[in-house]
Amino acid sequence: MTKSLFFGVLTTFALLAGCSSGDGEISVDSAATPLTDNANDQLFTIKVVDAPTDGYALDGLVVKATPKDKDTLTLACSPNDVNANKKLDTGDTLSCVEGTTNILGVNAAGTPITIELHATVDGKDTLVGDATWTPTK
Repeated sequence: MTKSLFFGVLTTFALLAGCSSGDGEISVDSAATPLTDNANDQLFTIKVVDAPTDGYALDGLVVKATPKDKDTLTLACSPNDVNANKKLDTGDTLSCVEGTTNILGVNAAGTPITIELHATVDGKDTLVGDATWTPTK
């Protein structure tokens, strides 16, 4: 193997190894109550499983839900900042609710929905992590 080919293969491997679905990792736990065809349903809680040491500023957080074959929805979520440092860190959670408009009805129960947590890092939208949520029936 020539030096240039070796370094090309090594560079390609290094680039692929650095790829991930996000800057951190999240998990999603479904609310105890099922979805209804009314507004203000409790949806789920996001737990930050892994985050950078500096965490994420609370004021730049966005939670997106993408049901299969539907448009992406932006959800209202409230942070639980365990250590009160005004950042979302490993172990912190976000409680997500439907809001004053019914956006996920009974028909969404049992259907996998992709949940993404985004944060603003250095002025740019950054995917923290994603997980699949299947609302209970």
